[in-house]
This record gives sequence, C-alpha cells and structure tokens, in this order.
Amino acid sequence: MSVVFSVLDIVVIVGAIQGIVGAGVVVAYPSNLPDKKILSAILIILALLNFKILMPIFDINEHPTLQYFPLAIDTLIPPLFYLYTCSLTENNFVFRRNKLWHFLPVVLFQFHAVVVYAMTFMEPGFHTKYLIAEGFLFHNTVKWIEDIATLFLSLIYWYLSLRRTQVYRQWLFMSQSSTKYSELTWLRNLLIGTGILGAVLFLSSIPVTILGFTDSSTYVKIFYSYLTILIYFLSIRGYQMELTSEMQAVRLSQEALEKQDESADFPDISEPMIEQEKDYSDILSALKESMEKHLLFLEPELSLREMAKAIGYPMGQVSAAINAGFGLNFRAWVNGYRVNEVKKRLDDSAYKHLSLTGIAFECGFNSEASFYRIFRQYTGNSPKSYLQEIKREY
Repeated sequence: MSVVFSVLDIVVIVGAIQGIVGAGVVVAYPSNLPDKKILSAILIILALLNFKILMPIFDINEHPTLQYFPLAIDTLIPPLFYLYTCSLTENNFVFRRNKLWHFLPVVLFQFHAVVVYAMTFMEPGFHTKYLIAEGFLFHNTVKWIEDIATLFLSLIYWYLSLRRTQVYRQWLFMSQSSTKYSELTWLRNLLIGTGILGAVLFLSSIPVTILGFTDSSTYVKIFYSYLTILIYFLSIRGYQMELTSEMQAVRLSQEALEKQDESADFPDISEPMIEQEKDYSDILSALKESMEKHLLFLEPELSLREMAKAIGYPMGQVSAAINAGFGLNFRAWVNGYRVNEVKKRLDDSAYKHLSLTGIAFECGFNSEASFYRIFRQYTGNSPKSYLQEIKREY
C-alpha cells in the first residue's frame, strides 16, 4: 500500500516530531522552574493531537488492534495552557493537588475511551467492534460531547489566561522597573491571535458562506495548521526563555492576581481617578529630583512602592503624577532615564573600559536581553549601532 502525503500532512508530521523534540530540549535544560515542565507537557500533547490527524492517512484506524485507540486528550490543552500562564505570573507557583480538578474532563473522556478500547480489543470484526462501541458505549455521542466540551473549555481558559496576563502586565508596567522580569508580550499576542482565529472559525461555522468554506475539512486543515505553528512557536520561545534571563519572569502572588491589592505593589488606582484635577507639581518636582539628583533609577529593583517611600507621597498619587505629568507608566518612565544614562556613558571616555552590558548593568538594567530590546525601543537603534555612530562622529 502506497501512502500519498499532502503538503499539510508533511507539515503536521514535522510539527509532531518538533513537539516531541522541543519537549525533550526544554526538559533537559537544567532548571527547577515549574513552567518548563508544563510547557513540555503542552508540546507533547500538541504533538499527540497532530498524530491524530495522521491516523487515517496511515490507515491506523483500520488495524484491528488499533481501532478505537484511546486518545481522548482534546480537553487537556486548555487547562494546561492556563496553568502554564499561572506558572509564568504567579509567585512560587507549585502544582498542588487542589489543581487536579482542572483535569477532571480529560480523565472522564479518557476513561470512557479506554473502556471502549478494552471492550472492543478482542473482537476480530470491525462490524462487531462498531456495534459494541456505538450500541452499548455510545462512542460517537461521547466524542461529540468531548468536542463541545473542548470548545467551551477553550473559551473559558482562554479568557482566564488572557485576564491573568493582562493583570500581570498592568501590575508590571505600573509598579516595577526591574528589567529582568519578562513583560510576556509574546504570551499576550499569542492569546489575542488565538482568540481572533477561534472567533473567526466559530462565526464562519454558522453561516458557512462568510469564508467560502464548503465542508469541515477546511476547518480541520486550519486547526491542525495552527497546532503545528503553535508547536514551533512554543518550542522556539521555550528554548529562548531558557537561555535568557527573562526566564526569571516576575511572578505575582495568588492574592495579587485575584485581588490586585496594595500588598503586591499595586498602586491604588482609585485615588488618582477621584483626584484627576489634583495639582501634582510638588510630586513631579520630587520625582525629578529623585532621578536627576539622587539617581534612583540606578537601583535595578526600583519599584513604585520604593519610589513613593523615597519622596514621601502615597503610591496612588505618585502613579497618577507620573501618568499625568510625563505621559508614561512607571516602568517606561524609569527605563527612559536608564537609556539616557547609557547613552551619556557611551559618549564618555571614562567608561570606555566597560562593555555595553557592563554599562547597562551600572545604569540599572539587570537583563542583557531586555536592555537591547528597551534601548532599541527608545532610540530606534541597537546599542551596538548607536555606539558605532558615536565612533564615526569622532
């Protein structure tokens, strides 16, 4: 029997292999952080899902011992991805028993799949297997329920993941300046892109003519193409995060994520909303003095709480003053001073004995990867290009 592969089949096969390899690389890299274990699990499950679409191509479903092979794992990805988001944003994240309930749906569906497989395994004929699977165990009905459950779980966990990411980023930009903490922009963009794709596929499935789809095979191709892209993206991103200091993603406490209270350095955003017309001139003067005279931005772990304490004003008022007076959030405001200090020192012969990274770290940056990204963001050039321009001027 000859097997003919389409372009999609080849992409899916390579993607499945990449998922297994990527999971192995992430696990093998020395790190005790829980997010890498969850990421590895996600990559393996995505690879297995890709293998599901290949089963008909190789006629695996037609093999007597592999018919009704138990692989009811569709409902596993949504909670896994949510827990991965939690591991990136939660302080001291630990996978405890109280999180096992997230996997109740996949346990139930997989249990049913195992029962179907066990009950039909010894039957020689396909017709007999079918009668047992459908007549007594309602295999297709349960699969339909699994598909519906996967849809709803994906929607719920997508929302929870996006909300958690947004809360984390809000906290980070409003109250933290340390550049070793990942901004998780890639995660936010991935969730937004996933949401858009999911919405398009869902809406187009109601009036099929919106996208000109005539059968469900197009949906399947798009879905598995996306799974393959996701495997590559998470594999590469996981590997990059392992190699950079951004693996030290800031992790909020559970209380901070749920309550966003002051104990986690969340500024009291209700205060500036009430006092929108307040004159912040005194606070702005104190802020400028703290940065230009006392150079507080050189402190790598400078937070809004520490800044407010240094100038003697409430956190909420300090946050509102920075937003109103400078048009920036706390993180961007502090990093602006750091970038300017780096530029100043690059143009000063007294610092020629230091490397770019050495100067950056002396100016308050504590992550090389973040320094290069932030410097380019503020200047439009990489630090090396900027240094070369300075040298040409001389």
